[in-house]
Amino acid sequence: MTKKTVKNNSFPFAFSILTPDSFVSGHPLSIDGGVIMFCESGKAEFTINSNKYFMTSEKMAFIVFDMVVVPTWQSVDFKVKFVSMDFDSAQDNFFIVTSNRFWDFVYKSPVFVVPEDMVGIIRHWLSIMEWIYFNCPDMEREIVMRNEMENFILIMAEQVEARLGALGENPSKNRAWTLVNDFIGLINRHYASHHDVAFYADKLNISSNYLNIITKKNSGISAKEQINIQIIIVVKALLDTTDLSVKQISERLHYDDPSYLCRIFRKQTGMSPLQYRNKLRSNS
Repeated sequence: MTKKTVKNNSFPFAFSILTPDSFVSGHPLSIDGGVIMFCESGKAEFTINSNKYFMTSEKMAFIVFDMVVVPTWQSVDFKVKFVSMDFDSAQDNFFIVTSNRFWDFVYKSPVFVVPEDMVGIIRHWLSIMEWIYFNCPDMEREIVMRNEMENFILIMAEQVEARLGALGENPSKNRAWTLVNDFIGLINRHYASHHDVAFYADKLNISSNYLNIITKKNSGISAKEQINIQIIIVVKALLDTTDLSVKQISERLHYDDPSYLCRIFRKQTGMSPLQYRNKLRSNS
C-alpha cells in the first residue's frame, strides 16, 4: 500500500513508498514532471517508451515527462522509494544540468544499476527527503526539497560525466530550447486528446509556424512529427501490454478514424499495429 502522504495536491514534490498494489499493470504511470525511483526489494518489469526494463534491488529509475512508463509485473515483495516533482519544478531543475552526456544516459538507460559506492549515499538522500516531506511545515518543505532535488540532480550529472568522460561544449539553452521542452511536456500531458500543432502553439503563445521552426532546429523533426512520435510510443505500449483492439486504442487516443492512426503507425514503424503486436508476441 502506498505510504500516507501529506494532503496538499498543489505541492510540487511528493514522496511515497510503493508496493505492488500501488501499480495497475498495463496502465501508464502518471508522470507530471519527473520521477526518481529506487528499488528497496523485490523485482518489477516496466516498459518505458516500449522498451522492457527490470527493476531489482539497488536499481534506480530516472523518469522524465516525455517518457511513457507502463508497469507490467511486480513481485509480491517489490518495494520502491519514489520521489516525484511537478512539471514546472522539473523544468527548473533540468535546466541547470548542462551535461549532454547525462541526458543521453537517462534516455538510453532510464533504469540502471547504482554503483556500489553510491548506494549508501542515495539511501541517505532518500531518507532525508522522506523526513523533510513528512516533518517540515509546508513553506520550509518546498524550499528544502527543491534545493535537495537540485543538488541531487547536479551530483548525478557530475557522476555520469566523471564515469563516462566529459563531452565537448554543450549547446546553449536559449528561449527556443525552453519552448521546445515546454512543447514536449505539453504533448506528454495532452497527447491523448490533442493532435494538432495549433493547440500546442496556442498554449505556448507562439504561432504554429514558429513552433515548427524551433522544433525542427532543436530536434531535427517538425512539431507534427514530434506529436506523432509520442502517439506511436503510447500505441506501442498499449499493443505490447494490453489486448485492446486497434479500434479501442484509437478511441482511447481520440482518433475518430482508426485507419488514420494506422497510417501514422505504419509511417513510423513500417508495419501495421497488428503486425507489430504479432511480431512482439511471436518473439516472446
